[in-house]
Amino acid sequence: MRKSQKDKSILLWLISFAKPFKIWILLAFFAMLIVASFELLIPINIKQVIDNIVESKSSLNSIKNHSYYVLFLIIGVFIFSSIFSYILNITGQKIMRNIRDSVFDHVLLLPQNFFDKQSVGRITTRVTNDVNALNEFYTNVLVQFLKDILVIFGIVYVMFNYNSSLTFLMIFITISIICFAFLYRKRLRRVYTKLRLTIAKLNSFINESIRGINLLKIYNKSDQNFTRFEKLSNENFAANMEQMYTFAIFRPFIEFMSVFSTAAIIWYGGREIISGNLSVGELLAILFFLRMIFRPILDLADKYNILQSALAASENLYEIVQVNREEYGEKIFPSDFKSIKFKNVWFSYKDDNWVLKDFNLEIKKGDSVLLLGSTGSGKTTIINLLLGFYQPQKGEILIDDIPLKNYNFFSIRKNFSVIMQDTPLFNIVLDDENINSISSVKSVGEKQVSNVKRILEKPFHVIILDEATSNLDLDLEKDIKDYLENIKSKTSILIAHRLNLIRDEDKILILHNGRLIETGKHIDLISLDKEYSKIFKFNEEFFQSKL
Repeated sequence: MRKSQKDKSILLWLISFAKPFKIWILLAFFAMLIVASFELLIPINIKQVIDNIVESKSSLNSIKNHSYYVLFLIIGVFIFSSIFSYILNITGQKIMRNIRDSVFDHVLLLPQNFFDKQSVGRITTRVTNDVNALNEFYTNVLVQFLKDILVIFGIVYVMFNYNSSLTFLMIFITISIICFAFLYRKRLRRVYTKLRLTIAKLNSFINESIRGINLLKIYNKSDQNFTRFEKLSNENFAANMEQMYTFAIFRPFIEFMSVFSTAAIIWYGGREIISGNLSVGELLAILFFLRMIFRPILDLADKYNILQSALAASENLYEIVQVNREEYGEKIFPSDFKSIKFKNVWFSYKDDNWVLKDFNLEIKKGDSVLLLGSTGSGKTTIINLLLGFYQPQKGEILIDDIPLKNYNFFSIRKNFSVIMQDTPLFNIVLDDENINSISSVKSVGEKQVSNVKRILEKPFHVIILDEATSNLDLDLEKDIKDYLENIKSKTSILIAHRLNLIRDEDKILILHNGRLIETGKHIDLISLDKEYSKIFKFNEEFFQSKL
């Protein structure tokens, strides 16, 4: 997609969030029309007063009436400006909320491989900082931009009625300023994009550093970490300085053109007065209009800067919402399923680095399966594939001989009770008995016990425990084993390094480098005296040495 087409798509996407509030935006626009009309009428009335005074046609009573009328217009500008400002700010905040909700709702439904490629800090920046950057787009650009355009056209129309040659002079100056502003378009866009990127990288690094602060301290990496932080901070500083330099050139040039235009209008207008082509009141009104026309031009420049900032921020958000959500079918997971099969499954997280290689497995309803193997052998990958987080590159996964991709993943996950080694989302959920003890701190083990209890209460047909007892002592681990004994009708899949959960009826699978090398029950595998026997003896010797 070309840049111009992409910008158009982004703008249409942003405007779509304003549609539910179109009545309020139209009301704000109507208030702006009144403000624009009143602002045009003020110099016109001042012109009439000055011309009447110069031509000795004025009286104290007429001056008083014009003064009251101008005061009325000024009060009207204040009232209606307050109205549209209030409406736009309230509406802008509501639009921000909807965008934030929409983006985060989309993020929650993205496939797992998206999160593998994105850092937590960067996604956080997109949903928070980038959304907030759009606020000024809705409050200061969307409607006020139209108001500024109307004011400019209104001024040009009135000035043509006063003096066309003087109007052409001001139009020429105005076009020169606008051309100069557009010359900065690419530079401004590049500056804002770079600034947003440095902010995202900085937030991501800070987020990950704080999450891993204990590891930084354990391995004495604080100094190295700070060095990396300084580098990212300097990049952000350089981007901010580049933005400052850009404004340092642009705004002074506009101010200079404003003063230069005033001098040019007075010089040329004075000649027109002497020639009888312009009155003193008209020249004074034109000077008022000059100030008025430069204010919208300055505003338009600011609006353009805001627009560039919003486009840079919204481009990041738009890229997220363009990522396809998880794809799944409509078939509901059957509670009375017969079997789950992995048929010639090959899977890699990246390129051809296969984690599973021609993997075959059948889990029947009511089976209790224990997956063993060294780190990286593919145990957790099997669970990730079964839950639909990833799709195999080769082969297929079947539930009752129907491909997994035909099922609704929500129904699958609803019927699977999964307990992982670390469940951070549940750690922030308060226990009912400690609802008033918000500041109470639990140990990792206590949190895991609480999480296990909460998840086990969930109705399910398949239970998956992925190193779920790693932070539990042996007594609590025994409670989990007893619980599994009481739910033999359920299908269970366990991943563990410690073998305390092994039961006589368990179907044990030994994985090595993504392949299934041994399968059977405990007593059978022990007699084979192969890989499982080595793992079991090692565990046995380890625990005996601790006694």
